[in-house]
Amino acid sequence: MSEAKTAVKAEAAPKERVFTLSALRKNSMKLFGVTTSTFDGAMTGQTGPLTVNAAKGMIEKWKKGVAH
Repeated sequence: MSEAKTAVKAEAAPKERVFTLSALRKNSMKLFGVTTSTFDGAMTGQTGPLTVNAAKGMIEKWKKGVAH
C-alpha cells in the first residue's frame, strides 16, 4: 500500500507559484514581453495574486481584444 501512495505523490504536479500584481507588473517586460502600460490594461479589475501563466493568458486575450 505504501508503494501506491508513493506513485500518486510522484505523479502530482508541483503547484505554480503565485505573485502579487505589483511583482508581475515590475517584471512585465521580462516575463511577458509587454510594457507596464499594456500590463495595466490587461489587468484592469484584477485584485488578487496570479500565476505567471494565468497573467500571460489574460494579457494575450487582452491584446486580441477579448474582454475579461
